[in-house]
Amino acid sequence: MHSIHSNFRKKLLRHSLWIGVAVLVFALSGCGASETNAPQPAETIAPVAPSPTQIVPTPTNLPTEIPTASPMPSTTPTTAPTFTPTATTLPPVIEDEFGASMVLVPAGEFVMGSDSNQEAAKPAHTVYLDSFYIDQFEVTNGDYQACAEAGVCTTGGSFRIRRPELAQNPVDFVNWYEAEKFCEWRGARLPTEAEWEKAARGTDERLFPWGNDPITCDRAQYSDCDWALSPVGSYPSGVSPYGAYDMAGNVWEWVSDWYAQDYYSYSPAENPTGPEPGVYKSTRGGGYLYDARLQTTIWRNQAPATHSYIYLGFRCARTP
Repeated sequence: MHSIHSNFRKKLLRHSLWIGVAVLVFALSGCGASETNAPQPAETIAPVAPSPTQIVPTPTNLPTEIPTASPMPSTTPTTAPTFTPTATTLPPVIEDEFGASMVLVPAGEFVMGSDSNQEAAKPAHTVYLDSFYIDQFEVTNGDYQACAEAGVCTTGGSFRIRRPELAQNPVDFVNWYEAEKFCEWRGARLPTEAEWEKAARGTDERLFPWGNDPITCDRAQYSDCDWALSPVGSYPSGVSPYGAYDMAGNVWEWVSDWYAQDYYSYSPAENPTGPEPGVYKSTRGGGYLYDARLQTTIWRNQAPATHSYIYLGFRCARTP
């Protein structure tokens, strides 16, 4: 009985050994298959990166140069237009609060004086002036009477200012200070000598307000006509380039400048206002008692600022 059990144990032991060997062989063969057939981690986790030409292919239909955008249309012309110097924002004629008509003289240069006429008008020289307005007509008796009735013009003016039939004649017998006071009452001033001359002759160096044709009694009131004043605006054929009347004849006119005979030899080239104060003020434009040569746009005259005369009046100006 003991030998049977002993033999059985021996057979069982041999059988177990064979089973173990078989299991070991199977295990070893399975491990070998795993090493040769399983995908490599590098292939499944981090694939090989493609070349640059594979990442960003170059299309064959792209232009060889980068195109530039077309410029936006512009409202600014390629060539700036040229303009004739004219006043685009200032009206050519205005009427002030007293009903006085004033004409515009645009800014710009003109030739003042002359090299071939009166000695005091030498030398001819170029002057630039800012824009200004000047009375279209000489100040009348009626205008001055209104100032007197307002209590402002307390002196000056002859007996004619009180005659209704002479209301449209130019006022006379007014000294320089009284003329200045009247213009200030109107919110204006006396014109400078340069302003007066430009308003009379324009920019083409004309000898008379109407041009270079000789003076006649159809163009101005002067000594060859009857020795009397005419109503302002009586000579439309004698009007200046800017529309001012009676800038030759009728009455001489005060201007704001003091007078110096040689002033043109040293006056400034821009907006001159006259020499240092003296005794005499400049007067311009000729008068009804004077001959033809004194009616020109360049002739200069003078009078003491405190004096008044039956042939001397004025007109006003203002800055825009």
